[in-house]
Amino acid sequence: MARISFRQVEAFRAVMIAGTTTGAAEILYVSQPAVSRLLSDFEQSVGVQLFERQKKRLVPTPEAMILFEEVEKSFVGIEKLARTAEELKVFHRGTLRIVCMPALAQDFLPQVVSEFMARHDGVAVTLQVRSSQQVADWIANQHFDIGISAIKVSDPAIEVRELASSALLCALPPGHRLATKAVIVPADLEGEQFVSLGTEQSVRYQVDEVFEKAGVQRKLLFDTQVSHVACAYVLAGGGVSLVDPATAINYAARGLVVKPFEPMIPFNYNILYPVTRSQSQLGKEFIALLRQRLQQLAAASGGLMVV
Repeated sequence: MARISFRQVEAFRAVMIAGTTTGAAEILYVSQPAVSRLLSDFEQSVGVQLFERQKKRLVPTPEAMILFEEVEKSFVGIEKLARTAEELKVFHRGTLRIVCMPALAQDFLPQVVSEFMARHDGVAVTLQVRSSQQVADWIANQHFDIGISAIKVSDPAIEVRELASSALLCALPPGHRLATKAVIVPADLEGEQFVSLGTEQSVRYQVDEVFEKAGVQRKLLFDTQVSHVACAYVLAGGGVSLVDPATAINYAARGLVVKPFEPMIPFNYNILYPVTRSQSQLGKEFIALLRQRLQQLAAASGGLMVV
């Protein structure tokens, strides 16, 4: 049997659907003689008569019907492949796996993910919450596509890009004696019940160093690993704290008093990627939306958060 070309199969299928070579030519956007030639070559290649010529119509033989069934199976697969490619192009298919530090995962990030999924119907998203160090570990091991962390890591398996750079803010309970002060400094917090972030947080050591240099004593009786717990504790009247700006601003809407703190203690939000895996267009779209929403949060903070 002579070799069958894909173009011959296309012509055969179009004739089966249209019933005439003229109709098939319209389907394929070619001339009628081109279809007739392809169909003749196809019949010669398969070695059996596929059509009976009755006036201007082509009547399929039983052999043609059997062959058409097999051809349709193949074309269904090709059309499905084309649809999938189109859906990927417009982000209606695909998955995105995100691992994030707790600071952004409590309220802010779920809102961004929800908006992203509403824009890209059919996309599946996984969101895990882990400490900044665990975020780095999971990205290095390629368990996730995108990591959001507060630490900059030096690992050849990880690419780090800055998402936003800001500073810690001072969280005070409603009615606190410092609530009317424009900027809080270490001396203001002398003797205060201070809610520290746990030792897993690298920023904890920066905070402790600032107070040690200022010679300020705090009451360190409570610590937590996550900033939203610190904010909730402060809001309940349990003390004061220094927390990341996104969490602080979110709790300010619930009544927490939030003030700038000096000297500035930097707090960075970083994006981590596995070095060996190229970034998907889907991931790039998500990060662009994330940056945009962080900038809007900063703009709405009244100068408390700077990115």
